[in-house]
Amino acid sequence: MEAQPVKLEAMRRLIVNPGTASAWEIPLAPGVISLGRNAENNFPIEHDSVSGAHCLLTVTDSGVLIKDMGSTNGTFVNDAPADEAVLLPGQTLRLGDVLLRLESDAEPTAAIPLPAGAKADAPAAAFCKIHPRALARLHCPRCQRNFCDACVSMRQGRTFCRACGVECQPLETAPASAGPEPSFFSMARGAFAYPLQGDGVILLVGGTIFLLVIDGAKYVLRFVPGYGWVLLLLLTVFGTGYLAAYLRRILTDTAAGEKAMPDWPEFTDFSSITSPFFQLVGTVVFSFAPAIALTIYAMTAKEGGAWLGWATTACILFGCAYFPMAFTAVAMFDSIGAVNPLLIVPSILRIPLEYLFTVALFAVILLVRWLGRTFLPDILPVPVLPAVLSGLLGLYLLAVEVRVLGQLYWAKKGELGWFRR
Repeated sequence: MEAQPVKLEAMRRLIVNPGTASAWEIPLAPGVISLGRNAENNFPIEHDSVSGAHCLLTVTDSGVLIKDMGSTNGTFVNDAPADEAVLLPGQTLRLGDVLLRLESDAEPTAAIPLPAGAKADAPAAAFCKIHPRALARLHCPRCQRNFCDACVSMRQGRTFCRACGVECQPLETAPASAGPEPSFFSMARGAFAYPLQGDGVILLVGGTIFLLVIDGAKYVLRFVPGYGWVLLLLLTVFGTGYLAAYLRRILTDTAAGEKAMPDWPEFTDFSSITSPFFQLVGTVVFSFAPAIALTIYAMTAKEGGAWLGWATTACILFGCAYFPMAFTAVAMFDSIGAVNPLLIVPSILRIPLEYLFTVALFAVILLVRWLGRTFLPDILPVPVLPAVLSGLLGLYLLAVEVRVLGQLYWAKKGELGWFRR
């Protein structure tokens, strides 16, 4: 009979700086624990040799899985480099120059055969290829990659790998966390600090400069004769599509449990830009279709009553209420078909209070952006500066709103039930 490790019902802990006066303890409850220098980790380790997001620990009944997060100075188990390894009681874990030791109240010395008919422990947890902090739930049999729900395409109730187009297989993973999840409102409070953490400020400044250069180039192209309008159109698609791709990445990363802002997306091919562009345009057009139709009617009709103004205003408000959920669904399903009212309207009704808060925040952000663009040139009559500050404020507020949408999905995915099989 094949030997299997005994499942332990014992408290495990990591001792940081064991055997020294500065030793302290990290309790290992079942779930996923992040270690690193940044304050947003579950257990921050303040040492220059430790990376901001250094490694993840997946604690299950059958063991502790260590996964390096691309740290600068490496992760080592018993002084052997480890990108992904199982840590056993008594072994040491080294993050850069910081030493930790795993201790347990019960430590087996040998493997014991399982009784006949008993089931072996579940396989070690797998992590998403795109979101390394998120546990994978799906596996692509062709490219052999694991993904979370946010990183696959959904068609007719089935999940497919976005790279290969092959149907994915479900994975059994360890529970993501122990104890109750934080509420949506408690998470949303931190959304305004989200773009300012880590490299967020650098990403915002760089993104603002990039978008301002795009806008400047579009302004110049207006005066170019001949095919200048073609270049203007291509540049508009590129700038809008690239921004849409980044906002979608913030949303899906947040929906997968990521805490830090993602890097700006890499430009691999035109589809990586055109797809987000057309999805964004399609979502806007569908959400505001009644308002657009009434506006066209008002422009062409010879006579119009007072009802037309009220009806148009009501349709605009409806579009503002519909768009955030539609944008979230399109990003998560990676399909413009997700704007379907049969999906969006029931989803809104399942979480009315949380969604009302999200829509109100969306309205406030639109108002603040409009005030910035309108009054900053008068308040700061300095060349270029108002445009820079307005662009920076607008990008910051967009990141906040999309972060909140991702948190809404993360906190309420059970009620939404979008990827239920």
